[in-house]
Amino acid sequence: MKLGVICLDYIFPTEVEVLSYFFEKGIEFAVVRKSQNLERDIISLLNDIPQEYHNRIIVQNRFSLLKHFELNGILLSKKKPKAPVLERRFTKGVSCSRLEDVMKYQNFQNIFFGPVFNSISKENLVPTLGETALMEAKAKNIINEKIIAVGGINEETIPKARMIGFERVAVLGSLWKNYPKDNDKEALYARFDKLIELATGS
Repeated sequence: MKLGVICLDYIFPTEVEVLSYFFEKGIEFAVVRKSQNLERDIISLLNDIPQEYHNRIIVQNRFSLLKHFELNGILLSKKKPKAPVLERRFTKGVSCSRLEDVMKYQNFQNIFFGPVFNSISKENLVPTLGETALMEAKAKNIINEKIIAVGGINEETIPKARMIGFERVAVLGSLWKNYPKDNDKEALYARFDKLIELATGS
């Protein structure tokens, strides 16, 4: 199973160091979603991240960043799922909460599906499908290698996601918790190390 990281919605001082650590340890991708920051600040952040990791960065909605950097791709809004036209190739992603939408976006490379479990970062966001229904969707190949399980992904649910048949998961709340407010980098890295060990089996 592959592990991805969904970044916080704002830039923080140690972000370059932290993301570099995650990339070094083998995450499949990082979703950079910085709606609280100006584009020039995001450009500055990406300039500071080693270029060798750029091909694993997915940006949310900020299409113009693909013109400045050789990034992996973009995460589109379902309201505006039209991707920009560029000369180079890039991945397209979308977030879905219904299997009907998953089937509609099978031409995308990254389909973030959830919440698969009770959300950690958003209270009252609960799954609409149980494990049996998800396993049936896996048997029908609706849940396939394009699908990334999100929502409630933590140490307890990663083995459940694997049992259901997900090949990719992405973490948010269980990883970041109170960081960077508590500034406890050791605790952050310890959480990450455990998550990626469970996901990848390494």
